[in-house]
Amino acid sequence: MKKTCATVLALAALLSVAGRAQDAGTPIDRAARTLGVAGLNTLEYSGFGFDYVFGQAYNGNSAWPRFSLPGFTMTIDFAAPAFLDDKRRAQLENPPLGGGFQPLAGEMHQVWVASGAYAWDVVDGNPGPPRRRDDRRPVAEGRLEQIALTPQGFIKLAMANNATTRVETIRGATKTLVSFTTPGGRFEGTLNEKNLVERIERWFGHAVLGDTTIEAEFNDYRDFEGMMFPAHILQRQGGYPLLDVTVTGVRRNPAVTIDAPASIRNASPEPAVGTPERLAEGVWMFPSYAKSIAIEFRDHIVVVEAPETEAQSIAVMAAVRQVIPGKPIRYVINTHSHFDHIGGLRTYAAEGATIITQRDNVPYYQQMWAGPRTINPDRLAMSGRTPVFEGVLGNRLMTDGSRSLVVYHYAGNMHNPGMLMVYLPKEKMLIEADSYSPPAAPLTSPPNGLANLGHLSESVERLRLDVEQIIPIHGPVSTLTAAREMLDRFGANGAN
Repeated sequence: MKKTCATVLALAALLSVAGRAQDAGTPIDRAARTLGVAGLNTLEYSGFGFDYVFGQAYNGNSAWPRFSLPGFTMTIDFAAPAFLDDKRRAQLENPPLGGGFQPLAGEMHQVWVASGAYAWDVVDGNPGPPRRRDDRRPVAEGRLEQIALTPQGFIKLAMANNATTRVETIRGATKTLVSFTTPGGRFEGTLNEKNLVERIERWFGHAVLGDTTIEAEFNDYRDFEGMMFPAHILQRQGGYPLLDVTVTGVRRNPAVTIDAPASIRNASPEPAVGTPERLAEGVWMFPSYAKSIAIEFRDHIVVVEAPETEAQSIAVMAAVRQVIPGKPIRYVINTHSHFDHIGGLRTYAAEGATIITQRDNVPYYQQMWAGPRTINPDRLAMSGRTPVFEGVLGNRLMTDGSRSLVVYHYAGNMHNPGMLMVYLPKEKMLIEADSYSPPAAPLTSPPNGLANLGHLSESVERLRLDVEQIIPIHGPVSTLTAAREMLDRFGANGAN
């Protein structure tokens, strides 16, 4: 919380330092004059292009899923600080492989907002619930970083944080590198000979990638209403594009009000995990947006899924020990490789649990986890342990003579090729992720996720599994009957 407040305060200082005494000849001051930073209180830019869903790649060799942006408008209040991202998204890839709303039926209108320490979404004109923590950082902080990833925002932040400069020759051209550190991370930007920001990099600690960067590149600067602004913006994270847009309009100092509504300001903090729910003898569910399930064996515990963050895994492990005391968590089963399903895996590895995942994920995870974690070290980094993996090909039976559990790899799913599901034959329960996420978790529900639901249903039939209950990692407990009724209701084309 201290880090979050410090970050917000640092961003709030942007306006107040715009007039701070600077050597008129410094590169930062020249860039500020060229970019029109003095007197810039608010900024709005709009256009079209593409965006990508971070951490939702089809497999370890794929880029993030790509969507069309027929139109977007980004509004910034530098003083608040506040940020509003209003965009229309549409399906682009065919076939639609991967996660993050893939496949997308029709056009989606998304509005993401952050103001000070608050972050929320607006759906159909109504503010949704406060956003959860993400990537081990508050969502408000993650969204507000977009302010610093604009040329004007970067220069304002550089002026507020006593940035240093150095001159280097890069590919035969003379560049000025601007570096500084804030409570939210380390920044470095590149200025060209025209005093324009060409590139910005921000370093931070990520739950899956460790020490990583988000990068922004700016090209084709133009004069928009008397202010220089890039007509092309490209952002990358994790080595792949994150945003690729053409800017067609810029407004300087538009009237802007981005205040958190009372429903957001007064909302109680969302716990990392809700009250445990007993599903059957020795089978417990730990609710959250992405849940975990614990299964008790004679001398140990198996946990299915370690989603989201280390904080969530710590909370789940503590809750598991309350409801199943005196037994170690020996295995954690991972359904697939999307980041919201692996963000807490390292926490279990730090405790000595073996990670069971589809065979092809093992080298992918080993590669991602091999990098340094100095910015925000987690428990595994501090423990010095080497994580232990077990790769599943086909199926894996786990039994102690009284309880059995079978892990199945059901290949061919468009969401992810390494999908695993967990079947408890005695309880007739199936635990799965993202093939069936019934309302009120519509991200992979029909009509968007109809193909994946159909594939799950076919896999259950092919394996001749006797399923009564389905335990989705996203969404409420359901039944196979309800899932198949949904298939029948929407039909093959996803229409009601």
